[in-house]
Amino acid sequence: MAIERKLGIGAIGLGRAFTFMRPAFAASPQIALVAAADPRPEARTRFTEEFGGNAYARVDELLRDPRVEAVYIATPHQFHAGHAIAAAQANKHVLVEKPMALTVAEAEAMVAAARQAGVKLLVGHSHSLDPPITAARECFAACRA
Repeated sequence: MAIERKLGIGAIGLGRAFTFMRPAFAASPQIALVAAADPRPEARTRFTEEFGGNAYARVDELLRDPRVEAVYIATPHQFHAGHAIAAAQANKHVLVEKPMALTVAEAEAMVAAARQAGVKLLVGHSHSLDPPITAARECFAACRA
């Protein structure tokens, strides 16, 4: 099946988490990294050189970019809720690194903002289907039997 077009992704935060996701983003035939936001000029320069997208110093600038359809939030944990809510309010789908938020109230506000905007909110990454996790699940199920 041929891919008709790529989903435009904007990365919020170009630090450690983004570094781990970079190879997957670069290799995916289904997405295009079209923009990034990071306060560090050297990170923005590196992003532009590698991906050719727009690089912004502020998140609100990225959220106004019409090519950004979804955001990947990889900022320090205390910023996840605010960035996810702002992205949802800007009608962008959201993939946020774990932990989703620092409090249950923040997580609930993120979910409410996504529902209100009609966008998807995904917390990543999940290891629930990785072989060691499924093996542990099977072991626990056998112990209960």
